[in-house]
Amino acid sequence: MPTSALRIPAEGAASPRVGRPPRVQAPDIIAAAIEIGLDKVTLKQVADRLGVGIATLYRHVRNRDELVRLAAFRVALTSRLPRRDAEPAGHWTTVAIGYAETLFESFAREPQLVYELMKGRLGPDVEIDFLEQFLAALEPHGFTPAQGVQLHHAVAMLAIGAAVGATSVVAAVDAGLPQDAAMRRALAERGRHELPRVRSARDVYVNTDPSQWLRALHDLLRGIALSRGEPPPDFPA
Repeated sequence: MPTSALRIPAEGAASPRVGRPPRVQAPDIIAAAIEIGLDKVTLKQVADRLGVGIATLYRHVRNRDELVRLAAFRVALTSRLPRRDAEPAGHWTTVAIGYAETLFESFAREPQLVYELMKGRLGPDVEIDFLEQFLAALEPHGFTPAQGVQLHHAVAMLAIGAAVGATSVVAAVDAGLPQDAAMRRALAERGRHELPRVRSARDVYVNTDPSQWLRALHDLLRGIALSRGEPPPDFPA
């Protein structure tokens, strides 16, 4: 996932080791788990298939649950992209929307993925193969690789942010204080004449319609189309 964080090594930090790269990388572990089947896979099965010890796997994943989560994320991403031998999508926004919907559904269904992302565990090793496929799907529509990566980043930021918001709405309901009730209480604690603009837009603020984020995505994609000199695409109302 894209990140704007700039990592600056601490003074005196050890230099990266130079030499032979590890025999097994995270993508190999994830691919092996998918081949075995996520419903029954064990770390021992993955280690045996790759010809390494279980200790080697722990350098990349903490436990079986994390491995299954990362593997399921990759399966979800890849399943929504056109096959390499498929005809190009009718419009590039179809590719972008498929990617966005997969991200939203994955992060909303598995909030722990947000934690993995924040810890830097959903880095390039998890997504570069998918990204290559994403860029290839955009190429017939005139996107350079750099433009495709920019679209990838923009869509990811919107979809993941929307998923985090949706997760917070569900968590608030589960905690017994849904957003509409919380907003009413917060406004009731302030003077009647305070926050007039917020009061007038209260219903919009607490609107938890899950399709709201798609409207924002459509607006984003229209803007990108216009910046490319293309007519704005039509989306379902």
